[in-house]
Amino acid sequence: IVDQLRKEDGEAIYRLCGEAHHHHLVCKSCGSTVEIEGSALEKWAKAMAEEHGYREVGHLAEVFGICPSC
Repeated sequence: IVDQLRKEDGEAIYRLCGEAHHHHLVCKSCGSTVEIEGSALEKWAKAMAEEHGYREVGHLAEVFGICPSC
């Protein structure tokens, strides 16, 4: 599966990923990405949706920072 990510400046990055639900860490400097799992984020998204009466909830999350190589 190919995921499309957006850098903070709007540039599209494409990354070959696994099929399991995941999120990404994206380097603001070089654009490198790392797949991450986010169980705390999953719980938060579900709780927020339930609090507002939403169902069949999905979400996308990208976390931006500077990678160790940069």
